[in-house]
Amino acid sequence: MAFTFSDRPMYMDEWKALMIGALSVAFGYAGIGLLRMVESPLNFYGGILAGAILGFLVHEYSHREIARRQGCIAGFVLTQFGLALTLFSGLLRSIGVPFVILAPGYVAIYCRGFAREDYVAAAGPISNIVVALVAMIAARFAGYSGLALFLYGLSVINAWLAFFNLLPFSPLDGSKIVQRNPLAWLVMIIVAAWLAF
Repeated sequence: MAFTFSDRPMYMDEWKALMIGALSVAFGYAGIGLLRMVESPLNFYGGILAGAILGFLVHEYSHREIARRQGCIAGFVLTQFGLALTLFSGLLRSIGVPFVILAPGYVAIYCRGFAREDYVAAAGPISNIVVALVAMIAARFAGYSGLALFLYGLSVINAWLAFFNLLPFSPLDGSKIVQRNPLAWLVMIIVAAWLAF
């Protein structure tokens, strides 16, 4: 039997899938630069790792909880193709190629009635924007220190996660938000871009 990549879900415990997804996002963004964290966790790459884990978990959990509050069944799943693409991005980043796609999975949502898809979609990027803002403000108060670099890394990856997810292309969150509320989408992507770049 030939092995092929599939966009079908990889079924496993949801928290295990979330942790694999979060670690793959950290590697996908920073590549082998994460090894610099071994020297001292309080540096930019330590912030990237912590920020990827926190940001990814908060992002996906926000989608899931908003969907559940609207009466839907929702849970995070990994996909072979998404996980492979995310890890491949990390390999490319390791050799200096500025190519990043961080999409190891998604929150599968099943609704029996009406649900505001734009609310569910907006929950993830909004959570990343909040984390990025809090970390950036905290970094300003940390002075010139390893902690400031850590917080800056945490802020940058969360801003980047928000920005990437707000791009108006299907299946990203931005495509669902821009269809229903273009003004809210515009404000969110401007704030995310300002924080990320």
